[in-house]
Amino acid sequence: MLKEIKKESDVITNQDLFNEIIKKVKKSDKWPSSIIDYELEDRYETGLYNYEFNPVFTLQPGSNEGYYLSLYIRGYYGLTDKFDLVSLGTIKTLLTDKESIRQMAALYGECLIAYEEIMNDELDKFTRKGYDLFLVDKEEKMHPYLSGLSSKEKAMERFKLYHEKNSEQYLKGVVRDNLTRKEFVFWAFR
Repeated sequence: MLKEIKKESDVITNQDLFNEIIKKVKKSDKWPSSIIDYELEDRYETGLYNYEFNPVFTLQPGSNEGYYLSLYIRGYYGLTDKFDLVSLGTIKTLLTDKESIRQMAALYGECLIAYEEIMNDELDKFTRKGYDLFLVDKEEKMHPYLSGLSSKEKAMERFKLYHEKNSEQYLKGVVRDNLTRKEFVFWAFR
């Protein structure tokens, strides 16, 4: 499980995501330890502030030995709107026989499965841009409603519009600043 995000300085990094993928594959007993020479996170740490990226995993022969499984992501992962590619890390085998290559290809698939599970289970930890609006029902249960709004004021406007249409169901809205994780409460007035 990735670390908790509670304040502005908390961030999931490319290294965190790589290590979580490796841990998840190893835990599933799909890790081919007998053929792996090493797994190494990228040495440059990059913060992941947005979830709008896709996996780009490549399996290729080394220039003079073995095979590399390189894990990258490409998309809008930063605080800016820059579309970019960042390395997560590399898994290497020194072996070049057909069975080892097949095992590395299977590992590629297992890493992709682990990546998808992590993103589905922990997407909120990658949501660091904009503001999210949650609606609170009569039982005080929060329901996610809108994500990535540009401002607290926009979120308040959306809550008011929603409340006008469903005045009995949701009497309160909570807006979260995704970067700082601070929450602001809006009450509906009758």
